[in-house]
Formats: sequence, structure tokens, C-alpha cells
Amino acid sequence: MLSSFLRRITSQIKKNVIGPKKIISHAHDVKLIQQVRGRKFPKFGQVLNINSLFSTKERKIFKISLVILIVGVAWAIYAILGHYSVAAPAVGGRYVEAVVGGPQFVNPLFSSVNDVDVDLVRLVYSGLMKYDLKQRLVPDMAVNYELNEDQKTYTFHIKEGMVWHDSKPITAEDIVFTIETIQDELVNSPLILSFKGVEVKALDEHTVQFKLQEPFSSFLSVLTVGILPKHVWIDVPAEQMRLTQKNLRPIGSGPFKFKKMTKDQSGYIISYELARFEEYYRQSPFLEEFVFNFYIDYEGPGGAITALREQKVDGLHFVPYDLREQATRKHINLHTLQLPQYTAVLFNQKNKLALHSQNVRKALALAIDKDRILRESLNNEGQIIYGPILPGFPGYDPEIEKTVYSADEANDLLDETDWKRISAEEFFEKRKTELVNQWKKEQTSFASSTPEVEGDNEVEKKEIEVPEEILSGIVTQLENELDPAQTFYRLNKDGEILQLLLVTSETSEYIGTARLISGMWQEIGAKTNVSVVPSRDFSYDVLKNRKYDVLLYGMIVGDDPDQYPFWHSSQIDFPGLNLAQYFNRNVDEILEKTRETIDEEEKVSLYKNFQDTLSEDLPAVFLYMPTYTYALSDKVKGFDIGRISRPADRFNNIINWYMNTKNNWNF
Repeated sequence: MLSSFLRRITSQIKKNVIGPKKIISHAHDVKLIQQVRGRKFPKFGQVLNINSLFSTKERKIFKISLVILIVGVAWAIYAILGHYSVAAPAVGGRYVEAVVGGPQFVNPLFSSVNDVDVDLVRLVYSGLMKYDLKQRLVPDMAVNYELNEDQKTYTFHIKEGMVWHDSKPITAEDIVFTIETIQDELVNSPLILSFKGVEVKALDEHTVQFKLQEPFSSFLSVLTVGILPKHVWIDVPAEQMRLTQKNLRPIGSGPFKFKKMTKDQSGYIISYELARFEEYYRQSPFLEEFVFNFYIDYEGPGGAITALREQKVDGLHFVPYDLREQATRKHINLHTLQLPQYTAVLFNQKNKLALHSQNVRKALALAIDKDRILRESLNNEGQIIYGPILPGFPGYDPEIEKTVYSADEANDLLDETDWKRISAEEFFEKRKTELVNQWKKEQTSFASSTPEVEGDNEVEKKEIEVPEEILSGIVTQLENELDPAQTFYRLNKDGEILQLLLVTSETSEYIGTARLISGMWQEIGAKTNVSVVPSRDFSYDVLKNRKYDVLLYGMIVGDDPDQYPFWHSSQIDFPGLNLAQYFNRNVDEILEKTRETIDEEEKVSLYKNFQDTLSEDLPAVFLYMPTYTYALSDKVKGFDIGRISRPADRFNNIINWYMNTKNNWNF
């Protein structure tokens, strides 16, 4: 009955709304239905049939209102999320960095002579001490340490529960083993002198003690050296440590562990992959993987800059100043940092007799225009220096005696020596005669060794005529050998030419500087041959064998003012860093005293004395202190480094780098 009544009511409403004769208020109809149904809101099925109830105008209004409602709700949710949630770093991401060069020893005992090795060691290994973001020395594997009154005994308490990358526990015995291995002469570690005379012993599993023969003010800084796992290295003979594959497949205790490496057909390592170490004793890093891709050069189709621009990598370990424009692109941030490093021209007096003369070294120094080098090789992005002690370090003297560029004074100085001028034309003819005579001598030797023809009693000696093609070849050789821009040369009384082999690394900065210096030395009659060695081969081919007369090289001083590694005579041979092979007993004594004294005023006085002596002896010409530029994709967050002492310090807050994020609620 009720159903029949509703049908009649609905039929009547339709007639009144649609029909032309009688129109009843729509609101009245809706109200009537509500009274009959006892509901104010439609059911879901009724909403689906809303088109049959609303007019065309009402349907438009309804749809607009619905869109506004949806947008409003979405905006409200977004606002709430934005207000009460915070984007936080999340574990994940694969960071790839381009590096020009290659690894040799991913081992803290040998890594100091190769920047690539230092980078890898920084991520894989840990030391008792480390540098924080402000370059202050703070405990790392250690919890704390005590120093006794005589400044000779250090007692370290190490963290409990630390493990190696193979999950074996770390104990004080590992630290003792590492230091004693460094002290073993058969190992031939560059660090051996830093621990000379140091007695080390484990007091218990988590306590280690160092006893020094004399106070050493920089001892804490040498304890940043990475610690080796005893159980991994104990069976490797000392003399074999440099040769074992364990150097390239390391097990350390740092934030990243070795995963794998890839080599090309010639055996060079082209990529080196590290993985996040979840059991790291501090906060584990957010990055899941850290990959180094190695390149032979910066430029070219297969160069590091191209890889950066094509987004094949997320960072570049160093951007030469002249390539910054190429490296600059959207989503790449260039971080320019001050680096306590100096670039110098080092004279190898041991290798070149001509460099024994102080006047020759001084003339070469006077002929170098540092302002021009800084302007043309670095676009003025650096600071000219005149000694090895940099601004901000003990003993730095801004009023140090400066060697001011003067080619005229340099020539006058050389004119007083045995090296006398000879014009380019005269020298050309002299060399031509020498080469012709050499060819004739070779022909005479060949003829005298040829058996005489039977029946000849006498061999008539005739002047050997030089064929035209031989003369032409000699002339071509000399044209390639001699630079037409050089107007004169210098010969000594033995007829030897003043000739130098200038060796440097294959970077645009060093190549440009070397060529400028070669041109400057032409102005004083010195013939300079520039040899450029690929970065990946530089340590082995150049530094190890000291194959150079003059070396153009950058010396990283670091935060430690200690000049001992670079200028003490005990560091002359590889793996020492006395690359000038400089020897002066007074300097040795000064450097030994600076290590022992804890009196800052005395240390300043000693370093000033050291710098004055070096300025007088001129074993090197100090050129400039450059800046360091690092490229990093904006996908990488958390980089917060303002000051570094060496390139590897860019990783000082590596555990805070991240590429992935997550939302955390903040109610």
C-alpha cells in the first residue's frame, strides 16, 4: 500500500515539474519525499541516479562543488602533512664518483703517496683519532685517552663491541700489530719514521699504551692512520705486504666495506665499489653504495668531465680551474675549498750535477714569473707563496725574503758561472757537426768490422761522404729537438749544454705551469724538456725512482704543521716525501726539535729558522697555494664541509650524505 502511494506521489511530482500545466516547488517535492522516507540524505544507489533528479543547471553546480570539495580535501591533507611531517634521510642510493687516476694500495700503511688510495682508505679504515668537521683532532675508535706529565706516555681506551668488515671483534692487539708492522723496515712503510722509537703494548683487550722516547707534539695526528686487522695480515710476510692482493681487497672497520672491482683488458682498475657497513661502530652511512669510476684524463669523449656532464657519475673528485665551465651544468654544485697545499718546483740535486750550483738554482728561481703562472694557469685562483710554511701555520712569516722575477738578473748571475752563452745558430751548427761525426764514426766502425776482399793488400782510406738524405734527416732531427723560440743556449767548459728534464703530472694545471716555466727558462739559455706522466702511473714511475731533474708537484701539508716528512734527509728515498732529495744537517736537527718541543713559542722560532735556511739553500721554488674544487650532484644531500686539510677530508661527514628521503611525523 505504501509502495503504491509513493509511486503516485512520484508520478504527480514529475507531472508538476515537467508538465506545462501545473508547477509545484521543487523544494516542496523534496521535503515531501523526505517526510515519507524518513531520511534527509540519499542512499548510495540514489546518488548514482542523481542525473535523473537534478536539472541540467543543478548537475553543473553539483559537479563544480564536487571538484572544489576534492581539491579542498587534498590541499588540507597536503597542508597537514607539510606541517606535521619532516623529510628525513633514508638508507639507500648509489653514489658514483669520477676520479682521474687509479688505486694501487688500499692500505693505510702505503697509501700516503697516492691521493686515490688515501680516498679509499678514508672510507674503508678507521684510526684511533680522526679530524671532525672543524678539522679538530677527536677520538674515533678510541673512547678517550690520557697523557702523562712528561708528555711521553699515551694510554687509549677503545670502544667495546667494534667489529671488522668480516664481523670479527676488534681488540687492542690489532692496534699493536698495526704499529709494529709500520715499524718493520722490511715493510717499507712511509710512516715508519713517525713511529720510530715508539713502544706500543696492549694493557687489556680494550686498552693500548704508547711510550715515546721524546715528546712528540704531533703524535695524535699520526694516530689517524687506519688500523689493520691482525687476523687478516698476520700470515703475510713483511716483505710481501706490498705485493699481496689483500691491498686491493681490504677488510677494515670504516663506514664502507669492499664489494668488488672491475678491470679493463690491460689490467687497470676502472671501477671500485664499496657497500654500506651496517655494523659500523658509529652511525652507519645512509648511502647504500659508494662507487669510484677511474679515468685516464679529464677531457675527451671518455674523460671524467664528459661522464659528469652526461650524468654517468654523481661527482668529480677534483675540477681543474680551466675546466670549471665545462663541469658547470644544471643540478651540479661546485664546492670550492681552501686546501693547505703548495705547488713547488723541486730541484733534484742528486740527479743533476748542474743543480749543485747555488747560483744556477737561484738563476732558475729568478727566471720564474709567479704572477704570470697564477694568472695564466690558475686564473688567479690561488695565492703566491715564497716558502713551505703556509699562512696560519706556526712560523709563517709574511715578510720572508722574496725572490722577485727578473730574467736580466738571472742571466747576469749565470754569466758569472761556467755556463756561457752560445747563439742558437752556433749551437745548431755545433750539434749538426756532432751528429754528422757520429754518423761517420758508425760507418767507419762498420767498415773496419767487414772482412777484407781477398787479394786486396791495402785499403785506401778515403773521407766518408755524407749522403744528402742523411744530412736532411739530421737537420730535421735538430729542428724537432730545438725550439725556434730559444735565441741562445748555455754551454760549460766541457761543451755540455744546460739542459733540464722537468717532470709533472698529467693535469691541465700542471701542464700549463710546466710549459710556462720551460719558456721562462729559455730566456736564460736553459733547454728544458717537459715530461708529462699520467696520474695513475706517477707514483710508481716518477716518485719511486726519482726520475727527474726538476719536479713540478703539489705537496699536501694537511692540518699538521710538521715539515719533517718533506725535508728531513731520512725521507730522501722512496717512500719518503723529500722529493728534492735535500740534505742539510742543521735542518734535520731543527725538524727533530720541532717534533719534540711542546713550547709553542719555541716551535715558531724553530720553523722560522727552518724557513730561512731553506730560502738560502734554494732546494725548491715555492710557487702558489691553490684552491680545491669538488663537483657534486644536487641529488646528494648532507655535504657540509667548509674546511679541509687534504682532498680526502671531503668525506669527513660521509655518514651524513644521503640520496633517499622518508617522511617522519612530528606531532
